Amino acid sequence: MAGYNPNVYVLGGKTEVRIDVTAIDGSKITPIESRLSIKEPSGTIVTYSGADLVQASGYLYYLYAFPTVGWYQYEAWVKDVTGREDAATRGFEVVDQVY
Repeated sequence: MAGYNPNVYVLGGKTEVRIDVTAIDGSKITPIESRLSIKEPSGTIVTYSGADLVQASGYLYYLYAFPTVGWYQYEAWVKDVTGREDAATRGFEVVDQVY
């Protein structure tokens, strides 16, 4: 993704990791299955799905508290009622001070 700048967060906080699913025409899709996997800087992968994810207006999210500084990569996966699946990978940085 050209020009993509990841978000930077300060250790001790939380972030809302969103799963925002839209069709090619821009309409919202409500997934029947979803999963969020976060790879922490240590290499540990934590996965959330089902009731772990909060349904909001047009998207799902998980309120994640990061345990340490470093680069976090996450993948969101969804499946809709027709069986179509989609996944996207993004990331963010956690620092121990404000820049």
